[in-house]
Amino acid sequence: MRRALCLLTLLVTATAAHADQPVLSDSVGWHWYNEPLDDDEPELTAPKPAPVMTPSEQKAQLQQATKAALDTAILYPTPQNFKRYMTLQNFWTGKAGEFSQSAKQAMLMYPELDYNLKFSHYNGTVPAQLQADQAKAKDAIARLTTDHGLFFFYRGKEPRDNLLASVVKDFCAANGISLMAISVDWAISPTLPQSRTDTGQAQRMGIRYFPALFLVNPRDESYQPVAYGFITPDDLSKQFLNVATGFKPNF
Repeated sequence: MRRALCLLTLLVTATAAHADQPVLSDSVGWHWYNEPLDDDEPELTAPKPAPVMTPSEQKAQLQQATKAALDTAILYPTPQNFKRYMTLQNFWTGKAGEFSQSAKQAMLMYPELDYNLKFSHYNGTVPAQLQADQAKAKDAIARLTTDHGLFFFYRGKEPRDNLLASVVKDFCAANGISLMAISVDWAISPTLPQSRTDTGQAQRMGIRYFPALFLVNPRDESYQPVAYGFITPDDLSKQFLNVATGFKPNF
């Protein structure tokens, strides 16, 4: 580039000095004018834009920086190192507050997202929610027991099984459920004196763990488990509701 400018200057000077002389028609003497000129200066290129990081990449980088700042402040405790760490930590605290507030705003804009509409988290609503759940469970029990009875397989020599026998007996009496109690070790529970002894039913039904509660339909001889092991009356009601609804989530 500088060579071209110098040659151009010389050309302008020579032209001015010999303006009164006849112009040469032969341009062969100016052969250098047609030659390509070397450019001593490198061509300028636009810098490549910095790659845009995704939010996940930004978060990971900031988390790493915060961890590094904390480690530095612990291993090399100085006011400056602690300040750097706390600056980053305060950034996260501020972001957490913004996130919390945006969530509250979103619940007003999109109320279908609000869990509290269906399942209140306020203590004052607990009795009403429990009453509603109990009503659903009672309806489920009534539907299931119109054509199902309850088989209770237990071990009469096991104290835990005998304790469950009392729960099952009272539960069936309160809900009008037909109960068939079957002892698998031939020891009859005093709570259920009318129990039968197992003559292969448990094996045919594939029951290997006791005590066990099964819903049984005597008309088509179908059956399904309701509970294994000890269970409280409230949880037993919930199990009936789960079976009746096909274990549809209730949360």
